[in-house]
Amino acid sequence: MRSAVREQSRAGADWIKFAGGGGFTSAVNDPDSTSYTQAETHTIVATATDLGLPCATHALSDRAVRRAVTAGVRSIEHGYFATTTTYQAMEEAGIYLVPTQYVQTYFLDRLDDDTYWDSDTAATRRNYRAYADRLRQGLQRPARTGITMAFGTDAGLFPHAENWREFPTLVSNGFSPLRTLRSATSTAAALLDRPDLGTLTPDATADLVAVEGNPFRDITATGRTRYVMRNGHLITPHPGATF
Repeated sequence: MRSAVREQSRAGADWIKFAGGGGFTSAVNDPDSTSYTQAETHTIVATATDLGLPCATHALSDRAVRRAVTAGVRSIEHGYFATTTTYQAMEEAGIYLVPTQYVQTYFLDRLDDDTYWDSDTAATRRNYRAYADRLRQGLQRPARTGITMAFGTDAGLFPHAENWREFPTLVSNGFSPLRTLRSATSTAAALLDRPDLGTLTPDATADLVAVEGNPFRDITATGRTRYVMRNGHLITPHPGATF
């Protein structure tokens, strides 16, 4: 464990991410599985901490999330089956949740579409069918807590052009528009320890997205982009392209 973390550090990694448990798309483990013992999890996080690197943990099951929280990670990615008690422990420890919820509804909405699945994705489909009810309940749970939520999408498992759909998905699962928008701006910047990002303040990095409409009243406005500014420079899209 120590060697793997040190190798990543020497290669220039800014973060250490490890899979604390299984997932839906794996044919060799399931979402309830746990990858490391508590001692092993502590070793990963302690080694990263000694090297000044924060840890992000892929974890779905409550046990995997709890082990990562006990070890002192900075963020939990996904956490779908974490209990309210575990979320409370995260809140008390100041650990962020990156819930990546749209990717789950993307697959759940296609469960009965036989044309979408093939032999390569049959195991994934079986996992989603087995966990569908628990997963839908789990997607509703974090909004009822005081957890600090940062925006993330797991893009690549669905088309990148649909990243914006994470916003309305979070709102539909109980997060307020304000909390949701902050998750992608100031809260995300805090998670990354980048105070120059995520706010409209003097001397902040001028990374901006202009949308059509008021996302506080209609969160789907996040899918109607007028323009993007990166580091103070207006990004001109390729003709016919959409953001």
